[in-house]
Amino acid sequence: MRTLRHGTPTEADVHPGQLEKAYEVIHRFVEERRIPGAVIAIGRHGVLIGPRAFGYAAWEPQKVLLSPDAVYDLASVTKVVATTSCALMLLERGVWRLDDNVRLFVPEFAHDDVRIRHLLTHTSGLPAWRALYKRASTPEAMIHALFRTPLEYPTGTKVVYSCLGYILLGLAIERISGLTLHEFTQQELFVPLNMQDTGYLPDPEHCERATPTEVDPRTGLFKQGIVHDENACHLGGISGNAGLFSTAADLAVFCQLYLNLGTYGSARIFSPHTIDLATQNHTAHLNAARGLGWVVKGQDHFSSAGDLFSPQAYGHTGFTGTSLWIDPVRDLFLVLLTNGVHPKRDASHHIRLRPLVANAVAAALLR
Repeated sequence: MRTLRHGTPTEADVHPGQLEKAYEVIHRFVEERRIPGAVIAIGRHGVLIGPRAFGYAAWEPQKVLLSPDAVYDLASVTKVVATTSCALMLLERGVWRLDDNVRLFVPEFAHDDVRIRHLLTHTSGLPAWRALYKRASTPEAMIHALFRTPLEYPTGTKVVYSCLGYILLGLAIERISGLTLHEFTQQELFVPLNMQDTGYLPDPEHCERATPTEVDPRTGLFKQGIVHDENACHLGGISGNAGLFSTAADLAVFCQLYLNLGTYGSARIFSPHTIDLATQNHTAHLNAARGLGWVVKGQDHFSSAGDLFSPQAYGHTGFTGTSLWIDPVRDLFLVLLTNGVHPKRDASHHIRLRPLVANAVAAALLR
């Protein structure tokens, strides 16, 4: 089974000179102080280019140079790497099916018509986000508030990207498996794939390598190795919507797992049929293209994958500045990690950066 090997752009059928254009875009954004720094990893035909680091891990309270093995708060990339993976494993094991009612597994949930499929495709009717952590003094109270949250639109009638839906999905996975998402993902995904730098609740060594985000109002210090998302933080750092930390090298392995149709080295994580199902457009009749967890590029003119990735490409982004895209037609993946919310979340330059880099990378492919 194909595993990644470090190699040159030429070995990956990538034009070295054109690839430098992608690196120049990142360098320019750092020089113009639009982002502190970024780590990029590119994979093609089983060859890994990078990871390569640009700029700084932190600007404040002092500048810290960025390393290629920097650990990033993945934010919503958690949804596809951790939560979607667990959901697909349960599907493969005959524990549930996509059209099972959520209340079969979480009977306290207030709504009758929401199914597992709706949570995975962001069509449940649940709102995009709510500051539930502000309304509840304990994680248990926050979960109760989530179960009672009113739907904002009829289930299945449109796509509204929902962090609340993925918190609920994570809770359902934990109920069924008897494991926390942290335990489930380590046991069934990250250890088999030797993704040693990936997980919830990073240990002190990984916290030291983590890029900071914003100041934590509870301590007055920058969050470093502490999840940025407030709802996930209130749940103890383990949640279906956010909380995962990783490196570009580990995410490259995860991307190659998908290009390999579910296997990596000696590990078989998914069936090829599961990969095919997860990366199809399940919402072609609605307002946005969604797979199971994944964003499907399709004909989206404003995709963070830019203009040159194929319509069959799929990926995900995270609020902190993280992103990954996988293109099975080009046999290509792109991991681009920034901590764009450092030192404050009002910066959004990483949103502009993603498609520019993606275009330069895709233009470098020799065939």
